[in-house]
Amino acid sequence: MRIYSIFIIKKQYQSFVFGRERMLLEMVAKIDDQQESSARKQLSYLCEPIEGDVEGKIYQHLQKCFPEMHWMDDYLGFEHKLKGRIKIKVFEYYIEAICEGSRMLDLDLFQSLSQMNDSFLAFNKEEHECGWLKPVKYASY
Repeated sequence: MRIYSIFIIKKQYQSFVFGRERMLLEMVAKIDDQQESSARKQLSYLCEPIEGDVEGKIYQHLQKCFPEMHWMDDYLGFEHKLKGRIKIKVFEYYIEAICEGSRMLDLDLFQSLSQMNDSFLAFNKEEHECGWLKPVKYASY
């Protein structure tokens, strides 16, 4: 099982965050572990709030890949017989995604989110992984 926290980084801070994703991963880990308010404030400064009907947009993108969709507690769940299951919950500043099964699930979710917005950054705290869903195009002259 892989648990992702997925944030939308504000455009003006993307070049700053680029290359410092691991530092942000440490900050994200503090939020869940200690409920640290300073880390929350810093993330709210760097990240866009998740607005609109994100679950509906995710559903529209993933309904082709996942024949079964249902609500489980507060989570929107997608199931595929071969790939496994994804559960998604939207918070104020991030999307939590729980993936059980093949890594192809992660790719399906990340591809659908990257079509919605090109500023998503995902963190998997258990495996210390992080990355942009759509790589940042950064050029220096």
